[in-house]
Amino acid sequence: MSTTLHMSTLLAQVGAGRIQGGWEYIWAAYGIAWASLSLYALSLWLRRPGQTTNDSKE
Repeated sequence: MSTTLHMSTLLAQVGAGRIQGGWEYIWAAYGIAWASLSLYALSLWLRRPGQTTNDSKE
């Protein structure tokens, strides 16, 4: 009997087993991912070949 009472108390503390809310973390993860991809694309664009400035006097 005491085991059943303990299990029902434990299940009441756990809840339904679903995460409530949490969308803030998902949007933050998307924001970090998009910012990282954007910065990487910008770095690739800035380092693209053909952008050499030649200051030599020929």
